[in-house]
Amino acid sequence: MSSLGFFFVALIVVGLYGVLAKVNLLKVVLGLAIMSLGVAGLVTGIGSEGAPVAEVPQTLGVIAVVGGVSVAALLVVTAVRLYEKYGSLDIREMRRLKG
Repeated sequence: MSSLGFFFVALIVVGLYGVLAKVNLLKVVLGLAIMSLGVAGLVTGIGSEGAPVAEVPQTLGVIAVVGGVSVAALLVVTAVRLYEKYGSLDIREMRRLKG
């Protein structure tokens, strides 16, 4: 694996840390977006190795980036609405959402 591949794996690990270890909802969303970009870059990087460039992995990488940005935007809007309702972005204080 090239150094670029290690960079994308590091992005995935940093994003996973942000999702699992943080309690601020916006930091969790940011970690999810970083992890999504790392996965998309890794898929695109795997598809670009070799003599003929594979089109399917690169297309999937672009779709993953667009999907990740869309999900992150929806999560930010949800976080803003939750902040308006609860006055905090702390996940521990939002346990009343369990239903």
